[in-house]
Amino acid sequence: MVLYRSLASLGIGAATVDAQLEETQFYAGDRVKGKIVVKGGSVSQQIDHIYLYLIIQYLKQGKKTSHPLERYQLAQPFVIEPGQTKEIPFQISLPLTTPLSTGSYPIYLKTGLDIKHAIDPSDTDKIEVFPHPLIQKLLKQIEDAEFILYRIYNEHDPNHQAHPFAQVYEFRPTGKYHGYLDALNVDFHMNETQITMNIEMIRSTQSYFTTLEWVYNGPNQTVYVDDQQTLTDPMNKVQEILSKKWGSSH
Repeated sequence: MVLYRSLASLGIGAATVDAQLEETQFYAGDRVKGKIVVKGGSVSQQIDHIYLYLIIQYLKQGKKTSHPLERYQLAQPFVIEPGQTKEIPFQISLPLTTPLSTGSYPIYLKTGLDIKHAIDPSDTDKIEVFPHPLIQKLLKQIEDAEFILYRIYNEHDPNHQAHPFAQVYEFRPTGKYHGYLDALNVDFHMNETQITMNIEMIRSTQSYFTTLEWVYNGPNQTVYVDDQQTLTDPMNKVQEILSKKWGSSH
């Protein structure tokens, strides 16, 4: 028994954990449902906590960095006996700030058991996350304004309001903008009531920045463009900005 405990502290013959999700595709803000299956090993073990991390990646100084966007605690302490199986149903919400998952920037749910004096067993499950429907609508407006989505990347941004990165949608111009603008970059910040849309238009060595903010979940349709109030419908204002001639006179 002493040997079993020593081996379990090294992860040999210890309890295991497996997260089983009902679905693997979500929108930002969706609920994730599933169950955690804990199987006992060779000895009794005290499980102090079951934790679940939402893991994303972003670029920092040219290197990809993993970042826990959210941490969820799923169970109170319990003891798992040898050979015992315990199932713990769970339901969590993905933050509205969850970025779109891509091949270059995947998103994972990492489940782990917190066991004192032992290696914590863990399980990782890849999930697909799509942008909130409002963000999808705004991205479509940009495409309708004769821009094509070129790439999506997560980059380190210490000034971001909610987390240390921003997801950037990089568009390239077609049609009337071809040869006039080099690129259009957009990023978003969203909470339960308000959305911020940052637009950067790049021409040669110059960049032109515009920020739109408005309440999307409520009767107030007031839009702030670079901190200036306007009563224009948010979608119309986005179209107006995208159709504007940007140049050195801006």
